[in-house]
Amino acid sequence: MVYGMSSRKLTIRYTGFRPCPNCEGRGDDGAAWRPVPCKRCEGRGRLVTDVEVEDSVWGKLPRTTYDFNAGGEVFLLDFDEDEEIEVIRPEEPWDRRGPS
Repeated sequence: MVYGMSSRKLTIRYTGFRPCPNCEGRGDDGAAWRPVPCKRCEGRGRLVTDVEVEDSVWGKLPRTTYDFNAGGEVFLLDFDEDEEIEVIRPEEPWDRRGPS
């Protein structure tokens, strides 16, 4: 199959979130005198619970072709490591103004 001169593009969408159980959604350790970002959510207050991945060649990928963690990192399963893939993700998927 010929894909053309451009590389494949994967678009990542974060579709599910939950409050971080470590900091209870605050994003910090709770100390008013020295607030330190929560180590689990990295100061975001929320963790990722659902992701959608859309491929420029295959369309929306089935959930069995990728994995992800609560920090929002997406891991492709059974993809050719030599293939050039451009990943497009939101700049701030944990936008606190958005829906939770």
